[in-house]
Amino acid sequence: MSTIVRSIPMPARALAAFCVALVLLFAVSGAGAQSAASAPVAASGTAAPAAELEFMNRPIATLRATLGAVDPASRVENALAVLNDLPEDALGAPVTKITGQLGANSGVMFYARTHPLFAYAREDALPASGSFEAQAATVESNLNAVLEARRRQMHWPNLLRGAVLSVIAFAVLLALMWLVARLRSRVHGRLSRVLEQHILRRTSSKFDWTGSAVQLTAQIAQLLAVFLMFSLAYLWLIFVLDQFPLTAPLGRRMSGFLLRLLMQIGLGALSQIPGLVTIVVIFLLTRGVQTVLRNVFDSIQRQPKSFPGLHPETVGATRRLLGAVVWAIAITFAYPYIPGSQSDVFKGLSVLFGFMLTLGSTSVVNQMMSGMVLVYSRALRKGDMVRIGSMEGQVMSVDALSVKLVNPSHEEVTLPNSLVVNSPIQNFSRLADERGARIGVSVTIGYDASWRHVHAMLEAAALKTPHIQPDPAPFVMQRSLSDFYVEYQLIAAVDDPAQRPYILSDLNANIQDEFNAAGVQIMSPHFQTQPDEPVFVPKENWFTQPTAKG
Repeated sequence: MSTIVRSIPMPARALAAFCVALVLLFAVSGAGAQSAASAPVAASGTAAPAAELEFMNRPIATLRATLGAVDPASRVENALAVLNDLPEDALGAPVTKITGQLGANSGVMFYARTHPLFAYAREDALPASGSFEAQAATVESNLNAVLEARRRQMHWPNLLRGAVLSVIAFAVLLALMWLVARLRSRVHGRLSRVLEQHILRRTSSKFDWTGSAVQLTAQIAQLLAVFLMFSLAYLWLIFVLDQFPLTAPLGRRMSGFLLRLLMQIGLGALSQIPGLVTIVVIFLLTRGVQTVLRNVFDSIQRQPKSFPGLHPETVGATRRLLGAVVWAIAITFAYPYIPGSQSDVFKGLSVLFGFMLTLGSTSVVNQMMSGMVLVYSRALRKGDMVRIGSMEGQVMSVDALSVKLVNPSHEEVTLPNSLVVNSPIQNFSRLADERGARIGVSVTIGYDASWRHVHAMLEAAALKTPHIQPDPAPFVMQRSLSDFYVEYQLIAAVDDPAQRPYILSDLNANIQDEFNAAGVQIMSPHFQTQPDEPVFVPKENWFTQPTAKG
């Protein structure tokens, strides 16, 4: 037989009990009592995976050895069956252990009073985790904690106390959630007032932001309320689980997870403080540079001639351009210090923005560069009366991508900047000084009319037209001497270039009246043959009423 050695001296009666326990050790392990020579116990198998022994949601030990034909998983099942069947009187006694050796295997057997629990072999221990005796002592401590938890779980006053405390905690939870719901409405109102005071006043009055602001603040308040309610429910669940011995380890794990999460967030926030301070410094320096630029351009705008190369039309664009450059440089410097800037999310966003910019950059950059050409060439500005190609109208805006006109029919026309740059631009307002802008009308009159008479009639028609200024006086130029007629061009000054289409309409009407009154034929637009008599409208037919319908 194997030699039996107990960890401490014991009397003969205890020695007999130890012998019985040694037999039970291998009975629990499924090995059976055999002699070392006839049936040696198999060494710990390396093929079978280790198995965790847990009871009452508490870890006890990790079994790795295969004893006889029993692998670690079966040993765990046997141990759990024994622990589940322990009587209540065995739960209050401290766990004892007996050391034994049989052939190549040695280890300890754990007892609750006289009830054998399970065997812990030397092959179950990890050499890297300390000595076998120290690991066996840890298993013994775990067993004592498990049996004490089992004893308290079977004691009904503990369960009643846990249930009462859980109900009270639930009532407190409901009260706190009701308070959070009340606070949500107050937070919503406070955020709405802050938005109205500090944001809505600084935005355009042409758009009503009230609905969007209310919805935004409602969503923010709702998210804060949901977060607080979830946090309260999580803390309540931790408290409830901690009231019962069976679920107390789960509560400790949940609280440990929460503490680790908060610690991770706190340490992460602390580690980002230097980067955030750097970003704040860069932001303050950029704001300072922006303030200096604003003051410089305000001074230039008050005295445009004080800075050569800048004009009132280009001051605003230059200010915006330099401001964009300054902020772009600041963002470039601050980007490496932004929390998470080196993460895969930021890298993915950079790839996405680069892809989008590559797809749309050709047309957009072309339009923006054309817009810069328009601004710095000072070809037109808001309020000018212009003709771009065949399109005539008043300039409503010169944007980064397009120019908007309103034509005489009161229709808005949008022209891409690239089209405007590639088209001839006639600006009727640019040279309109205190003596007025100029308009011109051409007519063709036959050689049978005296050119002096034609000049006088054209000038008289101009002076009868509203918005045409008498000073400088209208004048007539003879543009060409064609085969059948002479082309005359009337030049006159107007006080409001924006009224150009309407002034031209009135001027053309007055020219027809003058020539009709004088009996002079206008040969525009095309001459085909000379009529027997001059073609004109007699004065008595000028106000003939239209034919009635019907």
